[in-house]
Amino acid sequence: MQVAARRAALAALFVCGSCLAQGDKPVQRPEVKVDDRWVYRNTNARRNPPAIVYELRVSFVDARAIHAVIERQGGRRESDATWTRDWNAVNAVDEGVFEVEKGMFQFPLSTGQQYPAMWEVRRPRAGEFHVRHERKVTIMGWEDVEVPAGKFRALKLQADGYYRRIDTVNSDEARNTYWYVPQVKRWVKHVYQDVRGEIVEELYFYRVQ
Repeated sequence: MQVAARRAALAALFVCGSCLAQGDKPVQRPEVKVDDRWVYRNTNARRNPPAIVYELRVSFVDARAIHAVIERQGGRRESDATWTRDWNAVNAVDEGVFEVEKGMFQFPLSTGQQYPAMWEVRRPRAGEFHVRHERKVTIMGWEDVEVPAGKFRALKLQADGYYRRIDTVNSDEARNTYWYVPQVKRWVKHVYQDVRGEIVEELYFYRVQ
């Protein structure tokens, strides 16, 4: 009986070790495809109305970029947007034009990994608006997260640093936190925080191939 118990315990340890090893495997860049889609709720207390729901649907993918159509709730075509293949923003009507030196997402992603991220944003519709962001990204590890689309096992990325307005004299600390889920091919939650408050984005629905 004792021998059998020891064998069972060793087998359990082996299985658990295999699970941990699998969980620690680097997360590769997602294979995004045309018609993959995600619906998010974005909540920002500084905006009126504070919450909007929008759908992001991929319309084109090549070796360099992901292009998508964004529609707000109600079916109204809102804008087009472009990201790198690693999901680092290039341009979007609401957010502006991005000049990325080092992206927030640098696949493959591994627990414990750290790297710098740096980018600048201009908003032609907002006159001379020009801001620089710098962060130190840390891959915190896997954790459970629950959003309107369900409960997921997600890889948490935390990026701490600052923003600095170039068009005015204004700078402060800032943090981005992402919960990235490989089977979703994108993050299910993103929280941006600075001295003015926070912006929260949560997944409502997704359909990927």
